[in-house]
Amino acid sequence: AGTVPVAHGSDGGGSIRIPAACCGLVGLKPARNRISRAPDIGEHFLSTDGALTRTVGDSAALLDVMAGYEPGDANWAPPPPEPFATVAAREPGRLRIGLTLDMPIAADLDPACERAARDAADLLSSLGHDVEEISAPWDGTDLLPTFSVLWAASVAISVVHGQMAGGQSATEENLEPLTWALYRRGLEHSSVEYLGALALLQGFSRGVVTLWERLDVLLTPALARRPVRIGEIDTCAEEPMSVFTRSGQFTPYTAAFNVTGQPAISVPLFHGEDGLPLAVQLVGAPAGEGPLLALANQLEGARPWADRVPPDPAP
Repeated sequence: AGTVPVAHGSDGGGSIRIPAACCGLVGLKPARNRISRAPDIGEHFLSTDGALTRTVGDSAALLDVMAGYEPGDANWAPPPPEPFATVAAREPGRLRIGLTLDMPIAADLDPACERAARDAADLLSSLGHDVEEISAPWDGTDLLPTFSVLWAASVAISVVHGQMAGGQSATEENLEPLTWALYRRGLEHSSVEYLGALALLQGFSRGVVTLWERLDVLLTPALARRPVRIGEIDTCAEEPMSVFTRSGQFTPYTAAFNVTGQPAISVPLFHGEDGLPLAVQLVGAPAGEGPLLALANQLEGARPWADRVPPDPAP
């Protein structure tokens, strides 16, 4: 929450962007395979490493340090023609930006989060960009059931790797209830179910990425609700899968871009009447972190946030 200048994170459904949005930080999820997972083994379809920072410039500089191929990687993102920090420091030029409030996971949208996205659209227009409100290809879709098949499998294989490394069996007593529930569900899914879900998500991705034939950047709210109190979404609750569903409803805009693999960044452009951050999410073209960082940096210059401090304690 700004205690240190930068912090490592990983993002498989929003776990960099969501805490950044709640804490008034910059949260960049890089493009899929931009950062090698070596020396980890296995494929990480949904998840990528990254960082939480106070400024866009720091996010760009860290990406330059972290990005790149490591021997044995099955896939890797094309290397950028110049450092991300160099591109981020430039004016982005006039960009085509689409605003959507459509959710790929069914949820209710807090009016304050909608206002933040619309205010961001107005700010972008004032900076010279072409902004239009659009209908998203996922309108009417509920991504969560299919996404959860891959998520459960990812949790299960992480637990299995942990058992191999630590020499200790996973039990209901030594795992949090939500982790245990996802682990068990991951073991129950067949390989056919897994590959079927993967195929459905690839079809979803193909539909979503067509937006970038007419856009440079997509703008959404970062969250569907105001930041929640610590413990309100409790992974140790008695009905853990209901917690998983509630988490998706709190953050319906983030996981879609783990599925598509596109870079996405959460920036804390605004603060609500309660003094807590109101963030928006910007999404770039596949492997397009450069223009995304340049745009986010322009927004930071227009409305700086690094010195804003939420109330202590928060209301």
